Amino acid sequence: AERRLRGWMGVCGVVGVLLFGSQLAEISARSALRGYDNTFNYLWLRSAMVDGDWDFRNDLEQCNTLTPAYRAAALGLPVTSAGRVPNKYGVGWSLVTLPFYLVADGMVAAGRWLGLNSLERDGFNPVYQICIQMGHALLALVSLLLAERVVRAWVAADTPVWPAVVALWAASPLLYYQTVDLSMSHGVAFFAVALLAWALVRAKAAPGTMWPWVLAGAAWGLAVVTRFQLAIFGLLAVSVWLAQWPDKARLVRAAGGAIAGAAPLILLQLWAWHAVYGHWLVFSYGVEGEGFHWRHPEFARSLFSPWHGLFYWHPFLLVATLGLFGWAWRCRGTGGAALVAVAGTAYVNAAWWCWWFGSSFGLRAYDAALLPLMAGFAWLLRSAARRWRTLLWGAAILAGAWNFYVALLYRSGAISRSQPVTWGQMVEAVRGLGDAMRF
Repeated sequence: AERRLRGWMGVCGVVGVLLFGSQLAEISARSALRGYDNTFNYLWLRSAMVDGDWDFRNDLEQCNTLTPAYRAAALGLPVTSAGRVPNKYGVGWSLVTLPFYLVADGMVAAGRWLGLNSLERDGFNPVYQICIQMGHALLALVSLLLAERVVRAWVAADTPVWPAVVALWAASPLLYYQTVDLSMSHGVAFFAVALLAWALVRAKAAPGTMWPWVLAGAAWGLAVVTRFQLAIFGLLAVSVWLAQWPDKARLVRAAGGAIAGAAPLILLQLWAWHAVYGHWLVFSYGVEGEGFHWRHPEFARSLFSPWHGLFYWHPFLLVATLGLFGWAWRCRGTGGAALVAVAGTAYVNAAWWCWWFGSSFGLRAYDAALLPLMAGFAWLLRSAARRWRTLLWGAAILAGAWNFYVALLYRSGAISRSQPVTWGQMVEAVRGLGDAMRF
């Protein structure tokens, strides 16, 4: 059984490499950074590095990442009080991308100096795209390494829980957003929360030590400036922090370390808002007329609708959610905090006016919630009898295969990316997959 699971994990790795390679192979024909969200995530970095400002108008005019219609829509946005094109996204994705950008920029500059190429240092050419894609693929791998350590600590497993982590990864939106669409924010969101959780595991293992709390604060700050709704995962830190009660000295040191870690990133986001909007604190989505229906959240549709519903597109995640409830009941500290964070994520997603999240492989906005679901599945495996474990593994492998199939349909355009797609339509789309695979 162990050999079979290792073989299955190897298959998942090959699938991930193939999906990632398909993105690299396309770079000569179209940008790997293409897309509206992707472009604006990147422009925080590109504008700062190429122009030394956050005035995005010329970046939008020069980019190769938008269709003419989307470029016109972006340039047609009402300017802010600072006279700038608005950017509703956080700076987190660009901040994490900076090292990979610098590698690419150094390669282009060295090539020009040596006469090996005539590429412009424009942030858009293939060298930048490849380096950024490779960097984020490495980040995805690191996030899974962190997730394994965290889940093992959370469920008190005395053996590695790699199969459970990989199973949830393969059956979730992360399969797509950590291999193909790496310039979306979701891979970084998962990394930030996994890093936060790992730092808290270290803080719990070494009470009174400062550095894990500084790292936890930095990871939480990165999560917030990547996707603002991820602030709710600060509940994980609160649960570990309160566990030190009533040692007030430890409480103060931990809080001070967390604040010291988070402050630079939060201040960077405030500075960015001030530069673009003319105000230090901005509801950037609201500026563009997007809001929440807090009294009428679409829970059922967010979870079960063919229009990217989380459990409809990724049914195995429902099994993991049941495991999350069981784990939270047995471990009401960290487990309870994780469950509340997932529930809060569901509420925010369901209350969003665009609860289906536009063009989305499943419900991509549940990115960070997948870490607690990994723990839920690992807890199920640890608690179940042998027969039930066999059934769970069979379901997990089938779910991973189905998810890969749907990812191919979505990746190739054989099914709609922005409209509801039923299971029946997914099955029928196999007829046109061969032609669609020519993407």
